[in-house]
Amino acid sequence: MMITVSTEAQRWGGRKKAGFLDDWSINGSVGLTSFFGDLSIYDSDLVSKLTLESGLSFSGVLTKYVKQKKIGFSGQLLYGGFKGENTAGSTFESTVIEMNFQIRLQLIKLIWPYSLTKFGMEAYGGIGQFTFKSTKWEVIEGEVDTSIQDTGVPEFVYFGGFAMNYEVMNNLALTADVSMRQAQNDKLDGKTKNDNFDYYSFISVGITYHISSFKKSGFSTRGGSTRGRMSGRLPMRRRR
Repeated sequence: MMITVSTEAQRWGGRKKAGFLDDWSINGSVGLTSFFGDLSIYDSDLVSKLTLESGLSFSGVLTKYVKQKKIGFSGQLLYGGFKGENTAGSTFESTVIEMNFQIRLQLIKLIWPYSLTKFGMEAYGGIGQFTFKSTKWEVIEGEVDTSIQDTGVPEFVYFGGFAMNYEVMNNLALTADVSMRQAQNDKLDGKTKNDNFDYYSFISVGITYHISSFKKSGFSTRGGSTRGRMSGRLPMRRRR
C-alpha cells in the first residue's frame, strides 16, 4: 500500500500567520423579505407568499474569517419590507431596518479541509436588533380605520440561515441566501393576537468580494527586511 504526502518547501523569511487584517469579505445582495404572522394567509403557497406578502430588500455583510476560513464572524445591515392582508379585509405594509451579529460555518471546509472546489456552503445564526414601522388599514362599519405601529427603540431578533456561493473568478463569488427571523413582538402586521411572535424571512442573491489582506505584503520580515529580494532565494555572498 502506498501513501502519498503533499509537502511544500518553506519560503525565505516565512509566511505570516493570518492576522486581524487578513481574510475578510464584503457581500452585497438584493432579495425579498416575507412576513409570517396573524395577517399572513399564504404561508404554504411559496409563489403567492413571494408575490403578495413580500417586499424588496437590500443587505450588506462584512465578515472576518478565522481558522483557515472555516469560521466567520459577520455584521449585517438589512433593509426590507413586506405586506399582507387577511380574508376579513385588513391590509398592512411594513418596513424593517435590522443590524445584527452572526457566526458563519463554512461546511465544506470543515468536512473536507483540503477540498479545492469553487462551490461553498455556509450555515449561520445570530442575534440583532431591528426597528420597524407598520401601517394597517381595516374596514369597520363601512369606514377605513388606519393604525400605525412604530418602534420607539430597537427590539431583538433571532435568526438562522443557509447560504451557497460559487467562485467565478479570483476573490469574487456569486451568492444565494435564505434565512428565517423571529421578531420578539407580535406587532409587525399592526395586529396583536395571543402575543405570538411574528416571523419574517429573507431570500437573496448577491456578490461577495474576498479580501486576502489589507496589508501590502503577506510575508514576514523575520531576520531583517526582505524587501526587494526574490522569494525563495538566499542572498548572494559577496566575493572577497
